[in-house]
Amino acid sequence: MTAARAYFDDERIELTHYGSAAWKITDGRHTVLLDPYFTRLRYSGNRFGMLPANAAPGDTRPAHSFDEIVPSDTATIDQHIHDATHILLSHAHFNHCMDMPHIAKKTGAHVVGSYSATNIARAYGVDEKQLVPVRGGEDYDFGDLSIRVIPSLHSALCDKCYFDAGIVPEGLQGPLPLKAFSEGGTFGYLVRFRHHEILLFGSMNYIEREVQGLRPSILLVPSARPRLQIFRYTERLLKASGLPRVVVATHWDVQTFPYGADQSAALDHAAVFQEEVRKTAPDAIQVLPRHFETFSVLPDGEVRKMV
Repeated sequence: MTAARAYFDDERIELTHYGSAAWKITDGRHTVLLDPYFTRLRYSGNRFGMLPANAAPGDTRPAHSFDEIVPSDTATIDQHIHDATHILLSHAHFNHCMDMPHIAKKTGAHVVGSYSATNIARAYGVDEKQLVPVRGGEDYDFGDLSIRVIPSLHSALCDKCYFDAGIVPEGLQGPLPLKAFSEGGTFGYLVRFRHHEILLFGSMNYIEREVQGLRPSILLVPSARPRLQIFRYTERLLKASGLPRVVVATHWDVQTFPYGADQSAALDHAAVFQEEVRKTAPDAIQVLPRHFETFSVLPDGEVRKMV
């Protein structure tokens, strides 16, 4: 595992958004990745009820079927990810999990996720000592970092018709076709740094009773259109988590568009989500990060964009 560095002197944490539900969060000593997905492939067909992915203007890349084996974009990954101590997987779909094995082998990070997610890691030869399979409800101490696993739900796709009971079994050998990346259960995570508590979700749904009583200082909320399938999604989540000081929109983009494509329509809809936040938590500091944007949060809740 990557050698620990020194904590930031001002006790901040830094958050970097990579699109979709992918994040890097660091206090200078620990580096936590959530759903680190960089490949941003286009797909065809409607597996899991999803509509076929439209191409961004000028995007000539092929649309892959779910029967295909698609390699990770390791060049982009290696450009942006150099170290990590923990990789958290909200669930095991390809757009959350397929790039994880390369990153795990490169960094030696702990891989925390469902048995499906850790079976994907095994299929690609990630060292068993790195794997932390969870079922939801665990609260693990990693020294001056702790991680509570929050039972959760996947987004309700396509007019509430989404249902994926699939798991990724043991014994598979990579590389795997896209259809092998089944959901396998969904989690949120409460990550406690020394001076910050951050509640992370990777899909547009949650179980309200599992959130009640948590008091994170920072909340990452998936904010794309599937949230509209959930009754008072934004209001209930904010109230259940105690109206966090900092609310960050995540999973807002069209994740099949390549980096650099026009995301203005998705940003317009994310602004609608931000208005929902304002109605429930008018004093919250809101962040709508673009791809590869880094910002820091200080212990008092002050948010600073990094140059």
